[in-house]
Amino acid sequence: MHVSRFWATMLLAFSAAALQAAPPKQMSVVVKVTQVRSTPSYLGQVLGTLAYGDRVDVLETQKDWARVSLASKQLTGWTNVSALTEKKIALSSGSGNVEQKASSGEVALAGKGFNEQIETQYKADGQIDYAWVDKMAQINESPEDISAFLAAGGLGEGGQR
Repeated sequence: MHVSRFWATMLLAFSAAALQAAPPKQMSVVVKVTQVRSTPSYLGQVLGTLAYGDRVDVLETQKDWARVSLASKQLTGWTNVSALTEKKIALSSGSGNVEQKASSGEVALAGKGFNEQIETQYKADGQIDYAWVDKMAQINESPEDISAFLAAGGLGEGGQR
């Protein structure tokens, strides 16, 4: 009887340990800025933004969306997984923070192999007109406007009829 009580206690202890939630998976933001939304949808209300290099806890995933939390901004919501990577992105160099010497946009572009010097070279070649790219970068439609557009066209989310 004494032995079976020992094994019952051990089984209970192992079961309790197994039931404890594993720590959330951490991921880094790999785009210049991404929006955190109230629902796993591009039409969800924007709760805030995350910047390149932010390290977030992934609480759950649904299809192409991750529910993330960033304690330093007291922000929890959904972002598309395409904006995240499992790699840890370090924004420090030498003795100072990289953001003191470069904007977050420059850091994001440099991480992708593109920087101001390369852009200047492309512009100098005269082969590429960046005017429309710059205009497109300024477009920022609200979720309400996007929903109205989809409804007017008889489209569901994701362009599905």
